[in-house]
Amino acid sequence: MPENKVSVPLATLQDLNARMLNRYMPWVDYMLTVTFGKAYDLSLEPTYEQARAQLRHLGATLNSAIWGNKSKFNDKCRVLYVPIIEGAHGNKRIHAHILVGNVKSRAELDAHMRSYIRRSQWLLPRYDVKEMYDSSGLAWYVSKEADGLNCEAIEWCLASIPKPLMP
Repeated sequence: MPENKVSVPLATLQDLNARMLNRYMPWVDYMLTVTFGKAYDLSLEPTYEQARAQLRHLGATLNSAIWGNKSKFNDKCRVLYVPIIEGAHGNKRIHAHILVGNVKSRAELDAHMRSYIRRSQWLLPRYDVKEMYDSSGLAWYVSKEADGLNCEAIEWCLASIPKPLMP
C-alpha cells in the first residue's frame, strides 16, 4: 500500500463514499453507464489506467459539448461529473457508472455520447442513460465496490463538481 494512503476499514470507506455522494445527489440528473472493451475484439479490455484516461477525456469533452466556453467564465456552467469504475480488479467486465448533473437536456447528453463513442478508443457502442430517482439508494449502489479488490472505485480525482456546490 503506498505511503500517502491512510488505511480505513472498508465498511467505513463505503459509508464515507455514500455520504459524499449523498451531498451531491440533489444535483444529479442522470446515471450514465458505459462499458469498456474493443468493438472489433470483445476479449480486449483496457487496463485500469487506460479506463481512467478515457473517463477523464469523456468528462472534459462532455463539459465542453454541453456548456462550451461558458464554463471558463461562469462557475455555474459546469457539468457535475462523478465516475465510478467497476470490475477493474475483479472477474466481471470493466464498466463505469457516471453520475451526471447540470446538463441542459437528456437529448444533448445522448447526442454527445453517440458522437463520442465513435471516436473513443475503449468504449463499446452500448451505453445506458437512466434518470435518477432514489438518491440514497443510488449512492449506496455505486459505492458498493469499495471492497478489498477495488477500494478506489469512485474516482474523486476525475470528478468535476461546479464551484457553487463545493464544500
